[in-house]
Amino acid sequence: MLAVTELGLRARLPGSLATTTTTSPVMAVGRALFSTSENRAAANRRTQAAIRKHTGNAVRQTGKQPAPSLERAKMDPSKAPTFVLPETFVIPPLSRFPKQFKPLMSYLWGIVRVKSLDFLLSRQYRFSSMPGWRQKPLLSLKKAPLIAQTKALHRQMNEAIASGDAEMLEKIVDSYLYVPLAVNIEQRPKGRTCTWELVRYNKEPRIVSHKIFPLQGTKDKLLWQVTVSIASRQRVVEHERGKVVPGSEKELDLVENVVIGTMISNETWATQNAWKIISTVQPMTPEKWEREQETVKLLAEAGAGSS
Repeated sequence: MLAVTELGLRARLPGSLATTTTTSPVMAVGRALFSTSENRAAANRRTQAAIRKHTGNAVRQTGKQPAPSLERAKMDPSKAPTFVLPETFVIPPLSRFPKQFKPLMSYLWGIVRVKSLDFLLSRQYRFSSMPGWRQKPLLSLKKAPLIAQTKALHRQMNEAIASGDAEMLEKIVDSYLYVPLAVNIEQRPKGRTCTWELVRYNKEPRIVSHKIFPLQGTKDKLLWQVTVSIASRQRVVEHERGKVVPGSEKELDLVENVVIGTMISNETWATQNAWKIISTVQPMTPEKWEREQETVKLLAEAGAGSS
């Protein structure tokens, strides 16, 4: 997601241990417009009303406060858990690797273990999807279609944010990502808009994490998440009452690790709902890896306690 200035929206998902961060270029413009508004108090009231509006919609649809519930996911695939799967390992630059030998070896082993497990699990499910020994697997893990899907969603999301199309945005991103983005759209001063353009890809987008994971408590549903690194140059321009705001044009070179997800059936091997953007993630630095292991340990203990 493009960003004119650094804007991190941190939202703790109800019932989750992790905190997700999303940075958007167009969202940053919205924040800038908000900060220059002549009536900040009024803007704050609009923001609070927007939060109540969008979360209220979810409450009316579910009859309770929205939460990433495994039970609802079993009943309705469109309610799949809205969190990035644990150990989504995006390898950072070598300069961020530990410098001391023992921490370095432990960190490298973590990379090998996670990547090997991800590879073996995905191939196991691909093999299981074969109707017969000589028949083509029903589950395709080809990289090109997955990358193309992520690129399309990434472009549509930024265009929807820029144009203020909340209805389209809701179809593209996960519900918990949608709320802060929709609020950002709501709080823009009247007459102010922005346009977004993908100038070019600085590098060819590539898959940096590929996970297929069983949904706990079910026998026939799997969570499928793909993380694609998108390095691009993006341009955003602000408009006021149809005219370009002088000095508002910004071009940025960004690297975004975009996580998309869906749910599949391990009986038919068909997707149960449309691919959506779940979040963006930062590289798994050694410090983040240590925190991730603490989270995984807590999840394992919670799972053992409930079994």
